Amino acid sequence: MQCGLVSNCWRTSLDAGCSLEDLIAEAAERGYRAVELRQTCLGAFESGDDHRPRPELLAELPTQFPGMRFNIAVCVPFLDKAYSAVDAMFELGRLSAIAVAGEAPPHLRLVDLQTSDEQFKQIRATANVVCELAQSMQQVDGYLSVEHSMQSWRSFYAAFNAARELLRGDQQRLRLCYDPCNLLMSPDDPDPTEVTRGLSADELSMVHIKQRSGGRILKDVRDGNLNWAAQFDALAEIGFREPFLYEVAASDELWDRLDRSQEYLQAFGFTGVSESQHSLGS
Repeated sequence: MQCGLVSNCWRTSLDAGCSLEDLIAEAAERGYRAVELRQTCLGAFESGDDHRPRPELLAELPTQFPGMRFNIAVCVPFLDKAYSAVDAMFELGRLSAIAVAGEAPPHLRLVDLQTSDEQFKQIRATANVVCELAQSMQQVDGYLSVEHSMQSWRSFYAAFNAARELLRGDQQRLRLCYDPCNLLMSPDDPDPTEVTRGLSADELSMVHIKQRSGGRILKDVRDGNLNWAAQFDALAEIGFREPFLYEVAASDELWDRLDRSQEYLQAFGFTGVSESQHSLGS
């Protein structure tokens, strides 16, 4: 089981002046084997008010951390039927995914925090956009992951499946970054456990781990609105084998909170970070 984290867990540390390289090195020392490099939380590896990733600098990371698996995540309105792969931020994300890939295929993850559920109605038109974006990653022998956020899960999943149908034999180029906690924000109120049981392992590229309570993301994973015991059971049933990535709220005590999260999740069969993985580093 490969365990990692999303770099927005480090927002507090980055704002305090810690370098991204030092944080990755600490993660490697603690046995984490994957880092999703999230736009807005890249430190010196992004620039401008719109947090543009800098692929020329990001290309240094696979050499510095040869045992770490990286992917890039950017926020763009990919659910808007007018969106296109010619968008500058998408292209920067694509180039950055190539830069950090190392020996693995380039992997770009998209999330849409702009297109509201009311705007997101034309499933086929959205599927055409998502198919185009996946084909752009296919051209560099990479793949695209899309994440559900605030929109209707039913509509989002329908668009995802329609895009995979358009890709025909290349449907594996498009996968889900699955965050069951985000289902708690979906206006169609799906049951997260039933949704997970209804997925196929080959649709998933990763699973994000976090917890919600009182309408907010917690700083660690513990009892809350999402039943993680049921989630791990369901993921085991469908044969999920890809990385689990923590995406808890940033804090000054992040590493201690991640340790406590792992202790909590071990009761549900989550092995997480093991001592045998502590040989990773820069």
